[in-house]
Amino acid sequence: MTDLMSGLNRILEWVMRLSVINLLWIGFNLPICYLVLSLLYANDSSALFMLLATIIILAPFFFFPATTAMFGVARKWVMGDHDVPLVKSYWKYYKENYVRSLCGGIIFTLIWIVWGVDFYFFSKVNIIISSLFLVGFFFLFLITLFFFANTVHADLKLFTSIKNSFFLSLVYPLTNLVIVVITGIIIYVSLTMFTFLIPFFMGTLIAFIAFAGYYQKVVKIHGDNREVTE
Repeated sequence: MTDLMSGLNRILEWVMRLSVINLLWIGFNLPICYLVLSLLYANDSSALFMLLATIIILAPFFFFPATTAMFGVARKWVMGDHDVPLVKSYWKYYKENYVRSLCGGIIFTLIWIVWGVDFYFFSKVNIIISSLFLVGFFFLFLITLFFFANTVHADLKLFTSIKNSFFLSLVYPLTNLVIVVITGIIIYVSLTMFTFLIPFFMGTLIAFIAFAGYYQKVVKIHGDNREVTE
């Protein structure tokens, strides 16, 4: 009975940790969340375009810093610090990495815009090329995740971090596949079946899985060196 209560207590602690950080992530993304919800009620293509354009403009200022902070807390969990003060740590990572996340966010937002425009164009022209762009989506998705992880884990210059994120998306393909599949399942289930996961668990689960995969790669590449630059 004691083991059962202890196990239940650990589960509840993890539920609390994941939900608190996810709610902070949602709160720091509130303007973007409002605009995303507004997309559901857009009446015409011009309104849809304006909402999407506004989301894209705001993403580097809100989404990237907030997500980086979430990855910072996930890093602590993956590396064994389960009792980290949640709100204090989130705010610490948010402040420390805001400018870097903003600059990286601008670069990645521009890359995603180019990918989106090209995919939209070629999907109407050539199915083979559009399929290649679809494959490119998964690599760009991984590179973006690894950039968040790199930002909070490694003390690197911005472009070096982006270059390393690209490199990590190419090595250890099995780990990449696991990250993409699990995060894809989390997103699909959250959007189609259990929408309550979105405000409470979706972001933190993805950050935890992505950083765990990233950290596994880093350990394999550099050896079992657990020293970390704070």
